[in-house]
Formats: sequence, structure tokens, C-alpha cells
Amino acid sequence: MKSLGVRLAFVISTVLFGMMVMVGLWIDKQLTQAIHDEEIRQAQAHAGSLLASLQTLMLNGQGTLAREWLDRMQGQEGIVDIQVLRRDGQEAFTDLNTVNAVNLFLKEERFRRKPTPPRQATLPPPPNLFEQALQGETIFDQHIPGQLALYMPIDADTECLACHGYDQSPRRGILKLSLSTAASTQRIDTMRSALWGILVSVVGILAIALWTVLRFSVLKPIAQLRDAIARVGKGDRAAKLPVLHHDELGLVSAVFNRMQDQLLATETRIRAVTDSVADTIITIDERGVIETINPAAEKLFGYSVQELLGKNINMLMPEPERTQHNEYIAGYLQTGNANILGMTRELAGQRKDGSVFPMEVAISEMVMGDSRYFIGILRDITERKEHMAQLEYQALHDALTGLPNRTLLADRLEQAIRTAKRERKQLALVIMDLDHFKEINDTLGHENGDRVLKDVAHRMKKVLRSSDTVARLGGDEFAVLLPSADLAHASQLSAKLLYVLEQPFELEGHTFLMGASIGISLFPEHGSDVGTLMRRADVAMYVAKRTRRGYVVYESKQDQHSLHSLSLMSDLRNAIEGDQLVLCYQPVINLQTHRVNGVEALARWHHPKHGLLYPDEFIPLAEQTGLIRTLTLWVLKRATEQSREWSKTGIELRVAVNLSVRNLHDAHFPEQVANIIATGGVQLSRLRLEITETAIMSDPARALEILNHMGAMGVKISIDDFGTGYSSLSYLKQLPVDELKIDKSFVMGITEDDNDAVIVRSTIDLAHNIGLKVVAEGVENQTVYNLLSGLHCDAAQGFYMSEALTADELVKWLQESPFGLKKDRQRKQLS
Repeated sequence: MKSLGVRLAFVISTVLFGMMVMVGLWIDKQLTQAIHDEEIRQAQAHAGSLLASLQTLMLNGQGTLAREWLDRMQGQEGIVDIQVLRRDGQEAFTDLNTVNAVNLFLKEERFRRKPTPPRQATLPPPPNLFEQALQGETIFDQHIPGQLALYMPIDADTECLACHGYDQSPRRGILKLSLSTAASTQRIDTMRSALWGILVSVVGILAIALWTVLRFSVLKPIAQLRDAIARVGKGDRAAKLPVLHHDELGLVSAVFNRMQDQLLATETRIRAVTDSVADTIITIDERGVIETINPAAEKLFGYSVQELLGKNINMLMPEPERTQHNEYIAGYLQTGNANILGMTRELAGQRKDGSVFPMEVAISEMVMGDSRYFIGILRDITERKEHMAQLEYQALHDALTGLPNRTLLADRLEQAIRTAKRERKQLALVIMDLDHFKEINDTLGHENGDRVLKDVAHRMKKVLRSSDTVARLGGDEFAVLLPSADLAHASQLSAKLLYVLEQPFELEGHTFLMGASIGISLFPEHGSDVGTLMRRADVAMYVAKRTRRGYVVYESKQDQHSLHSLSLMSDLRNAIEGDQLVLCYQPVINLQTHRVNGVEALARWHHPKHGLLYPDEFIPLAEQTGLIRTLTLWVLKRATEQSREWSKTGIELRVAVNLSVRNLHDAHFPEQVANIIATGGVQLSRLRLEITETAIMSDPARALEILNHMGAMGVKISIDDFGTGYSSLSYLKQLPVDELKIDKSFVMGITEDDNDAVIVRSTIDLAHNIGLKVVAEGVENQTVYNLLSGLHCDAAQGFYMSEALTADELVKWLQESPFGLKKDRQRKQLS
């Protein structure tokens, strides 16, 4: 029964039929009982009348006439049987016992009659009914079908005692009267026929009336609603329902009409938005067929909307992206693996003219009934990638000479060390510092100094192999990486460099001579890591400058810091355990509010022999000895304890702690941080961890795993010294960071070096475009501070605002400094 009308008709008929049966049965029962009761009353009245007539005959001593009268009454007026029974159950008027007893009592033979045999065909009354009647109660018996038997007691009245005084019993006998019930049965049958006929008619009329009302008041509006919904499903947004009555169905019609209006308005707004956005929005089905597309696709791909509708989205991709996309979709539909959903991917797009361009794609899923669709948002990122490539180039190259900078050199040196280890070869690192460059700069100015540096770079590249790397480390310091080179090759190259640099330089019509000092370190003789090789080549270079020997190969005795370093290494563990270290805190200033919004925790070492030592002097030792893990945990613990103490006094500041590369290689580090935070009772939002790009890139996969774990805990993460690392731009969008700290080497020169200003400005724009905040380090004057504020940098730290302070000094600074906390905000959390 799919039809609502058929179901309603069936339900109504069933309910009415049930009601009819129940009402009919009840009325039938009541009327039958009434007829039965009336029949009993009439039978009782009839029996009383007959008994009165019989007693009249008896009082006159007409026993024979009484018997004849009983025989005549048999079969008349519905009487089936009539008898007078003595108390012993025998039929009266059949013998002479009673006559003889009366005559004996009267002492004369007053009454005479002949005996009459009893009617043998008459059934005796049931004993129990007979006994009840003798007790003076009129009894009715209906156990014989079609008959009603009545047993009425015959009382011994005073008149009877004249003849029957010999018997003192209150009952003379029983009048048994059996009447036919055929008439009442016929009345009941007639009543039933009329009753059920009336009920059926009433039910029929009600059913027709209800069906008519439902048909026009309910079913017809519902059918109209059904048809309207079907039209809406087919895309008819003009489908409306008439509102004829202000009842529930009328309200439904009004709501449907409002829904249609709202749906049409919503679709219009959505269409207007999708038609006006710059990004291309495409909807495809599970087969990859394009269902909808906005006009932006024409600008992006060169196709019109009509050319794309109904076509497979593969036509917008070149190989191998086309195959890869098909595999992604097929894998998702088969396994449910949602790697393709909710993530932004970079793919290549193909225009109508066949040109290929980079695009960013974000895919989401939409399920409608049994159908599944995918919504893709596509954006041309050609300009962004060019900008990123430019930023990456600027971050890894010297802006003046175009040579690789220290960061890129360090990465290439790291790669060369790995290759040399694998192939069991040597390599050489050459660090060179120009002699007398400062005099040229001071005499002829920075512009001519820059010309000299460019000429130096040009001369150096002319004597190098294509596999060698020449880099500018900063100022007048250069370095050369020589893969697969031994001492002889390094010495030969150093001699060539000295020769070409000793040739005269022409500046403003004058000739200048300028030499260089070169230091050489070899792998693996002088070190097996980047830091050691660079440090020892630097030591050798200073020896060459001091001794004026041109170039010098590193020797261990040249390192004046070796014994001092070894002594500090042995003392550092005891310093951590003996609380010889203290934490100082350098404020970080919000450049919009010009108020402090956090501090960076910096360790200081009060050495009993060497006095106050700064991190640059003992952090490298901690890295070498592996104590950096213990030191980092100590700093975390002290910083969280101090944060808790400040919070008690109403000072709510974010505390930043620096991490080491070794922390990113320690799988237990996140758990240790969680324990320290739980023990210290500090909110996660009050703690920030800072990690350098170099540390991240030492093992990007491991670093990403650890940082994602920390980010999932709710810890805020910053990238420190941004711009000095390598390749972090490719990992930046994958890292759970929300803040970049621009290295002070770029910040300090932005007022003098246009290249530094461009790097800082570009870094701020890049960070803001991807939702990150920016902190500038090394702010040492108001000019730099104001310039950063104008560039919309988020925060800054440096000596201009405050140096690193002890906890007590910081509290005083917060109260007195213009960058401190206002009194009415000392108890508010700063973000």
C-alpha cells in the first residue's frame, strides 16, 4: 500500500468497523437482556394469574374442575406445560389421597372424585430448583432450548386451612409453568437485524464523509506538496503551494514557500560568490566528470564553462598528475583513506593551449543521497612559487655577490661530509678573510667596498672547479668547499686564490693592493661535522692572519680554546646539578600595543673561576657532550616555576625556551615536557618553544614528528633565527608553528642595507600570508623599532627595549618601563 489515500481508507475502515462491532455487540447484549427480562416478568405475571384462577377453583373444592382446567390450558397461549406439584414432587389431582385426608379432617365425606392417572411424558423438575421453590422463591429454568420453565410456590393461605387444617406446612406445593420462547427469540432476531443494519449504514455514511473530508482537506494538499517537492528535486525553484486555509497544512504550505524563497536566495548568493571569487571551484562525481564549475576556470585554464561541463577533470592535468589523481580518487573510494580530503596539495595544471602551470588544490567531499561528489578549489600559485623561490634564493645567497651564504655552505658541507663518509674520501674547507679591506671601506666608502667584494667573488670563481662551492660568510670573509680534495689540492687552490687576490684592484682611477689570509681544515683529520670543520678552519685562518703566512692548515695546538673548553665541559654537569646556572628573561614587545607580551628565557653561568659566562660560551659545549638535553629540561623546569610564581602576583607572561637539535632527536622529549608542565601547574598557552631552522633541517622527518607531537599537546612553537637556515621554506607549511623570529643579522642592517630591508619585509609578508606572526630580534635603536612597526611586524626584542633581566629585575622593569604592564592590566593575560 504505497498510496497514502489507500492506507488512510484502510485505517479508517478498520477503525470504524471495530467501533461498529464493539458498539453493536454492546447494544445487542443490552437489548437481548431487556427482552429476556421482560419475558421473565410476563411469565411471572402469567403464572400468578393462572395460580389465582387455580386457587379460586380449589377454594370451592372443585379439584376435578381444577384438573380439567389444567388440561385445557396445556398448549394454549404459548403454554407448553402446566402442572401442580405436591411437596413430594408428585403431580396433584391424580389420586384420592388429598380428598380422603380432607374428608377425614372434616369428619364427613364432603368431596368426591375419581382418580386420574398422571402425565408420564412430563419431565420431573430438577431437585435443586424444586427445593428452592419450596423455600418460597419463584425459580426460572431455561435449560430446555426454546422453553422457559417457571416454578412458583403455592402458599398455604388462611382460606386453605378450612379444609387442609390437618397440614400446617406453609407451602401447599409448586405451580410449574413451561412457556415457549419462540416469540421472544423472533423479537431478538428482528431487533438484531435492525440494529446491525442501522450500524452498517451509519458506518458507511461516516466512512464516506471522513474519506471525502480527508480527500479534499488532507490528501489533496499533501499530493500538491509531493508534486512541488518533486519539481524542486528537478531544479524548479519557482514551485509554490497555494495557501487556502490557515490550518496546519496551510502552515506547511507557507513554510514550503518561504523555504523556496530562501533556497532561491541562498543559491543566488552562492552563485554570486562562486562566480565572483578568483579561485576556480569545480564539482565532480565519483567518475571524475565535471558537474559544476565557476567562471574563474576560463581565466585559469582558458576553457569556457560549457566546454568543461560533462568532461573528465583529467583534461585539466598533465601527466603524471593525471594518473596520480586517478589513483588518489580510486584509492579513497576503495579504502576510505581520506588523505586526499581536507589537505592542500600542489599539482600541475594544463591550460587549453597546452601550457603547464603550478596550482594549489584543496579537495572536500559532499554526499547527497546515494551519490558522492568531490569539490575542488584550484588556485594558480605561479607568482607565489616565484616569490617563494626568490625568498629562498635570498635566504640562501649573499645579496651583494650572489654567492651562497653561510647557511647554504653549511648544508652543502653537510652533504659533502656524508658523501665523503660513504665513499671513504677526503674533503677540504677553506675559509678566507681579506687583508686591509677595512681600510678600503673606511677610505673610499661602502659603495667601493662592495665593488671590491664583487670583484673578489668573480676572481675566486674563475680558479674553482664546477663542483667547488664558494660562499660569502659575511663582511670580507669567504669560504670554499672542495669535495674530494686532499691537502695537496687544498694547498694548491689556496695558493691560486692568494695569487689572484694579490693582483691590483682599480678604484676611482687608483690602484690598490689587497691580500688575504686563508685557513684550511680537512675531513676527517680535523673534524667530522660541519661546526668542527668550520671552527677549525677559522682558527687556522686567524693563525694565518696573525703570522702573515698566506694560508695555514689547522693543527690542534693552534686552538687556544681547547684546554679552556675541556675544563668547561667537565664543570658544566656540576653547574647544572649545583644550581650555578640562572635564568634571565628578555622582554618581547608587541609592536601594535607597544607593551610586553612575553619573555625569552636565557641561561647564564656563574662560574666560580671564570665568572659570568653567556650561552655562546657553554651551549656549544653542552651540545658536544650531550648535556644539552639535561640543560634544556633544567631551563624548562625553572621557567615554568617562575611563570607560576609570577602568575600568583598577577603577572601573566608567555615564556619562551630555546630547544636544541638533540631535543628534536629525542623521542622521549615530548613526554618529559608534559611532565614538567603538569608538575609546574602552568597553562600550555604560557609556554613557547623556540627551535632554529638549522636544528629542524638536520633531520626534517624526525623534527616534524617531534614538533607535531608537541603541537598536538597545545604547546606553541616558534622558528628562531629565521633566514639563516636552509630549505625550511619547503617544510614551513608542514610544521605546527605559529611564529617566526627573524635573525638579528637581518634586522640590525635594515636601515643601512636595502637587501636586508627587502628580506625582512618579504619575510613578514610571507609569514602573514600563511597565518604566522613575526618577531624581530636584535632591535637596538628607535629607528629600527619604528621601521619594524611600519612594516606591520608583530613583535620585537632587543637592547633598545631591554636586555635580559633577572626575575626580580624584570618585575621592576614591568612597573617602570613604558613597554611594561599598565597597572590596570597587570592581572590580565597578554596575547
